Amino acid sequence: MITAVECREVTVVYGRRTALWNVSCTLPAGVLAAIVGPNGAGKSTLVRAILGLIPLQRGQVRLWGQEPSVVRARVSYMPQRESVEWDFPLTVLDVVLMGRYGHLRLFQRPRSQDYERAWEALVRVGMQHLAQRPLGELSGGQQQRVFLARALAQDAELYVMDEPFAGIDAATEQVLLQVLRQLKESGKTVIVVHHDLHAVARLFEWVVLLNQRLVAAGPVEEVLTGPNLQMAYGGRSALLEEVLQRAVLPQSVASQRER
Repeated sequence: MITAVECREVTVVYGRRTALWNVSCTLPAGVLAAIVGPNGAGKSTLVRAILGLIPLQRGQVRLWGQEPSVVRARVSYMPQRESVEWDFPLTVLDVVLMGRYGHLRLFQRPRSQDYERAWEALVRVGMQHLAQRPLGELSGGQQQRVFLARALAQDAELYVMDEPFAGIDAATEQVLLQVLRQLKESGKTVIVVHHDLHAVARLFEWVVLLNQRLVAAGPVEEVLTGPNLQMAYGGRSALLEEVLQRAVLPQSVASQRER
């Protein structure tokens, strides 16, 4: 089995606050993987560490056995929508074309094939009719589809998405789910920060469960167990009770995911 992502004793500190402590885990190539945990668990921090966007206090990250900076062109990143400045005077097509910049030489203008790839990506997410619309005029769900199209246009091998399901409409959710299945079928590796454990159990096959430290990482049915979830989330709230009841049924989880 080829390892796409390997984290070794990753520790990240912001000022006096430790965001991640001694996290070691691996993700096989070609899986749909979710990063889950309570608020403040370090999920987005782990994503940025994997991408090489933040300095590590200790440890290292390897993508296909190499430094993230070496293989940056093989990785596509879809950030949280809240972290994006939406007032830039760019059209939808302009934004999606950004996904092709890694395929261009310095100062080279996009080629006809780059426009074709960008258009194909827009069609896949159902946004081709808004190609010339300014980005700031779109709804939240439409904006999320545009950034999904930008990620697709890059034609990467590893797709990293930070909370792509947050605050989107039902139609956009269905588009995103379809794209995730297509990426999986084409052999891509996908990492998604997600907050809905029920959806993770149903849709994903690999999970990294965090609460600043690593609680568990591996196949869904091995990670989303009652003891692991209680260790990560603590307490016995009504919501956790419901999650535990569903999560401790690995056969049910596996059959749902196959459908």
